[in-house]
Amino acid sequence: MVELIFKRAVKKPDSAAVFAELCQHLSEVEFQSVSDWSASVSFRSLLVKHCQAEFRKSLDKEGIVQKSESCLSPVQDVRVIDRLREEQQNTKPSGRFLNMLRFIGELFLSKVLAEKSMHCCIRRLLQKGDGPSLEGLCQLLQMIQQDLEVVTEKEVMDTYYNQLNHIAEKGKRAPRLSLLLKETVDARKMAYSTPH
Repeated sequence: MVELIFKRAVKKPDSAAVFAELCQHLSEVEFQSVSDWSASVSFRSLLVKHCQAEFRKSLDKEGIVQKSESCLSPVQDVRVIDRLREEQQNTKPSGRFLNMLRFIGELFLSKVLAEKSMHCCIRRLLQKGDGPSLEGLCQLLQMIQQDLEVVTEKEVMDTYYNQLNHIAEKGKRAPRLSLLLKETVDARKMAYSTPH
């Protein structure tokens, strides 16, 4: 059931909030464990495990798709290597990857996924640092930033946004991605500058 809901939510991103709300209602439901008939497992724990697995798989898949071109044959020319690195940095993420991040964000907003899960996602996306990861990170932060700021120390959030700002200013990104990074950083500044 978890896999079906996840697939539907990723396939229909406009309904991600509805699927997240459904997951929130189901989060306390207990199922009999397949591996141990005397134990039970909650829907929430199954969903968290599935989200973690899908996130890892999607993050790795995004890298494989981008690296496949450079892994076909050994390249000796430094200019060709630089061009391939630049292409990897500026590749657009797949729709499925962005939809998955949107659903994960909705699960956090629905209080199904914890703050710790969001920090793990943010760190992994920053660590990977390629174009698709950064674009996905911007989408995720723009979506969950206000709720995450409430439960996270300001210094931690400052670190994330300082890293994004540094990446945007490096200048080795496609203009579209640099603009998205700047917009994400500026949106947070605007949120702090407006009186509450």
